[in-house]
Amino acid sequence: MWLCALTGEGVPLLEAEVMRIAGVEDTVEDAFFARERQLGALSDAKRHLDAAVALIGSAAPPLDLLAEELRGAQRAFSSITGEFTAEDLLGEIFSRFCIGK
Repeated sequence: MWLCALTGEGVPLLEAEVMRIAGVEDTVEDAFFARERQLGALSDAKRHLDAAVALIGSAAPPLDLLAEELRGAQRAFSSITGEFTAEDLLGEIFSRFCIGK
C-alpha cells in the first residue's frame, strides 16, 4: 500500500500500524500520552509538511524552499527521536574552543 501526503491515501493504514506497534488497543481511551515538547514538535513538523505540500501543488515548485520545509520537518521529528543534528555537531565543536581575551 502506498502513502500519499497530497491525497491522504494510506494515512489511516499508517495510523493503525503506528498504534499497533505502540501497543495501543482500540478500546483504550487516551492511550497516547506525550509531553508538551513532543506535541509542539509534532505541530511544528505538521506546519512544515503542510507548507511542503502547498509548494508541491504549485506549477513549478521552488525546490530550494521545498527542501527547506522538509528539513524543518525532519528537525522537528529529530527533536522527538533524539537524533544528533547539525546544530548539535556545531555545538559540540564550538564547546571545545576556549575563546579568551
